Parts: sequence; C-alpha cells; structure tokens
Amino acid sequence: MPRLAIIGCGALGTILVNHLAKAGDWTLTGVMARTLQHAQTLANVGHCKATTDLEVLLADQPDVVVEIAGIGAAKAYGAAVLEAGCDLVVVSAGAFADPVWRDMMVSKATTLGRRIHVASGAIGGFDVLRTAALMGVDEVTIASTKSPKSLAGAPGLGDRTLSSTEEEIAFEGSVEDAVRGFPKNVNVAAATALATACDDLVVRVVSQPGLTENTHRITLKAGTMRTDLTFASSFDAANPRSSVSTAWSVLALLKNLRSPLSFF
Repeated sequence: MPRLAIIGCGALGTILVNHLAKAGDWTLTGVMARTLQHAQTLANVGHCKATTDLEVLLADQPDVVVEIAGIGAAKAYGAAVLEAGCDLVVVSAGAFADPVWRDMMVSKATTLGRRIHVASGAIGGFDVLRTAALMGVDEVTIASTKSPKSLAGAPGLGDRTLSSTEEEIAFEGSVEDAVRGFPKNVNVAAATALATACDDLVVRVVSQPGLTENTHRITLKAGTMRTDLTFASSFDAANPRSSVSTAWSVLALLKNLRSPLSFF
C-alpha cells in the first residue's frame, strides 16, 4: 500500500485521519503539528508516528504528504517534501498566490519528477475551470460569503469591526491582496485563480451575520461558455474559518489517486 503522511492536526486533519479508510488502501506513517500533544492525540487515532519535525515525518519515506495546516506550512515545507521524493497534496492553495513560490515549486516538481496536487477544498468544478483555461478565460469572479465570526481578526480588516446585524462587503480586489488580507479565508479564491490561469480574477468577501455555512459563487466566461458555480458547506464547529467539505475533498483526491477509474 502507498504510504501517506499528514502535516496539520487541527479540525480538518482530524476529519482526514478519522475517515482515511474511505480513501482506499493507504498506510498512514505519521502526522505533524506545531505542538507534540496535538500530533500525539491524532497519531493515537491513526496508529502512526507523531512529530513536530519535518525530517522525522519524512524519514519513513511516505509516497504522498498532505498539507492541511495553512499557507505558512505549505510555503515552509512544500519544497522539502518534493526534495524528499514525495508527491505533495496542497490544501492551502493561497500559497500559490505568491508567484515566486509557485514558479519555484512547479520547477522543482518538474526537475524531480514529482507531482503537486491541489485539493479542491470547499469548492469544486476544477474540470470546468481547467477547460475554461484552455479555451481562454475572458472574466472570472468569486464571491465568498462567511459569518463575521469567521472573518474576525483577519489582517485585511485592520481596526474595522464587522456588523453583527447587517450584511456587508469585507473585501473586494485581487487574489494577492485577498490572501494577504484574509489568509485563512480565501484559499478557494487562490485555487480558482490557479485553475483558470486568470491573473485578474476579482475576489469579493462578504460578511453575513447568522450564517451556519460558508458559500462560494464562481462566475466565469470563456469564449462561448458561461459558468455559474455555487457551493455551500457547513463550517467546522472547532474552526469556523474552514468548511468541513475541505477535508473530504482531500479524501476524494486520495481515493482518485488509488482508483483505476479516475474522474477529472
């Protein structure tokens, strides 16, 4: 069986480990977190190694490493994972909003013969988005609607306090600015920009009080094709910034890698 390691032991990483059997035959070799206690708790569930050190995680020579720990972790560890001879699954697609890092990672994967898989996360329709990219995208917009609580503390808000009673636009602008201002909220926007190969994608972040789910709407035009994709997913109670479906998208990706019948 192929060997799997996971970077990230938070709410989404926990879902991933708890349901890994649904992704087919994988041997979980280890999990990594910033604190050993968090890693050990999840390792006890997955019956694998717990560590806070990437070298220790990679010592068991996993075939695939999943990053599900945030943009900082993706950028800090991604290159080393490829250099260790592993393929990489990136959940925190916001890392690719940095063109220098993105180009470095693609170049390194090409040179080393490794693959980088971008998880669809809280959205989907990558088949349509990649098709549009080949056709030539004329315009694409993504609007993400979240609760004020899930957006609170984002650097892009500065001293601004979002209304607890009224819907309002928290941000509108480029992917790069969205990732800088809302690094824990806009991975889907970066993934959409990457999949469509669209550098001038417009990102809108909307704050709506009382929400119990996160919603994302992608509107796209490419030549003769128009697409309107809407996704809604309950956020994790332990982490309101993340949609539960994000972890399940990784499980679906892993299952696809193991299946003789592959879906695009």
